[in-house]
Amino acid sequence: MRLPSIIGDGAWTVAAKIISQAVQLAAFIAAARLLSLEQFGLYAYSSAIAILLVVCAEGGWGEFVMKTGGPGDELDQVATLSVLSGTLVTTIGFGVAAVIAFPLHQLWEGTLIACYCCWFLPSSLSTVYDGILVARGMLRKQAFIRIVAELCGLCVTFIGLWSGWSVISLIAGRLAMQVTSLIITAAVLRWRPKLYLTWPFMIEVLNFSRHILANRLIFFLRSYSGTLALGSFVGLADAGYYRAAERIVAAFSELIGEPARMLAWTVFRQAVAQSDAENAAKNVGAMATTFMMLLMVISAPVYLGLALVSTGLVDIALGGDWAPAAVLVAILAIKQVLLVPGLLTEPLLSLTGHIAKMPRAILLNGVVCIGLIVVLAPFGIEATALGQCAAALMSFLISTRLQGRYGGLAWNRVLSNCAYVAVAIAAMSATVYLLGYVAEVSAMERLSSIALQVLAGGAIYIGALVVLRRVNSGLIPIFVVGRN
Repeated sequence: MRLPSIIGDGAWTVAAKIISQAVQLAAFIAAARLLSLEQFGLYAYSSAIAILLVVCAEGGWGEFVMKTGGPGDELDQVATLSVLSGTLVTTIGFGVAAVIAFPLHQLWEGTLIACYCCWFLPSSLSTVYDGILVARGMLRKQAFIRIVAELCGLCVTFIGLWSGWSVISLIAGRLAMQVTSLIITAAVLRWRPKLYLTWPFMIEVLNFSRHILANRLIFFLRSYSGTLALGSFVGLADAGYYRAAERIVAAFSELIGEPARMLAWTVFRQAVAQSDAENAAKNVGAMATTFMMLLMVISAPVYLGLALVSTGLVDIALGGDWAPAAVLVAILAIKQVLLVPGLLTEPLLSLTGHIAKMPRAILLNGVVCIGLIVVLAPFGIEATALGQCAAALMSFLISTRLQGRYGGLAWNRVLSNCAYVAVAIAAMSATVYLLGYVAEVSAMERLSSIALQVLAGGAIYIGALVVLRRVNSGLIPIFVVGRN
């Protein structure tokens, strides 16, 4: 694949993710300001349960299509599996809603879960359509579809919030987004699945998807167990603070992570296609090494910069009542730096034939993560967040081992080049901190202060990298895409 094409696809994917995150943040901020803290905490708690069911419904159907390309009649069979899983999980969801609403006498919570159940089937089928778009290299069309769908969802959410639908408005917006995306994607691909399934093919897909599903479940528990534990042990208010901080950090992590994952699948598949069987693993490993270095160059300053401006950002976005979430944003942003390498593990191991190595190894990190949450949640939200940093360090060590041993990613080269990034980040951090102190002394407005910090910090970071390149009197590999 030519570099200009990769850059173009990446730009569209990033643009779609920027708009998507802007839309979701707008809905999130509106909900945080219009709903009470307890209502928002209830939404965070119930949505965590719903997302667990969505993860189960989506399985690994889209990833199977990305891996194989879906030749022949395989797409129909994968789509059939997605419909079956979506229907099964929807049935389970309605059952859970009924139990919560009637035997447990929590009608409102049961109603929320029931509303979420309408989302499961279209979400499951959408993963197949998204997989087709990625497998065919139609990333620009995928990006356009996401933009349109997110805007439709935002409109429904805003209408619901101002109409007094309360938490239901957020669920309705998510459902509208999912259905819109599914309809438009089906129209673009001009494909409707024929529902049939053969036993041998189902076994093949399930053998692959169980590894993806296991990884997704571990990732879910790592991401949402804090909200669930705090809501259960401490209260919905603290769960609301924690989820608010997670959502702010997630806006940045999804902006980086989703495009990185999609591009990794596309680029690594192209490396496999252009290689013979003997050199495929070596070429994918070399491409992954370069990809990882570029990913760290881009992501590390974003997360650390977010940690530095977290107090002002929370105050502007959510208001003074949400101040306890600011320190959580800083801690969780630092945690996210350690999780960045894990973005490439799934596509790298899938395409090198070692995906079976992934769930068992990552299960260890999942156990550590959940264990720390359960142990630390009774001690408060800050202790829970710090525990997640420790779990993220474990995840980092596991990811580097898997990628280096089975994917051919040269982590010694990545780490040696990250020394330049560390120096540039130190210069950026000093600049941002100094400007924050000056703004506080001079009583500068929050918005102007953050804008100045972001612009100056970014300029210093880029400038420092350029200076380091010249001082080194040679090409630092992070500046040279595709060079080994």
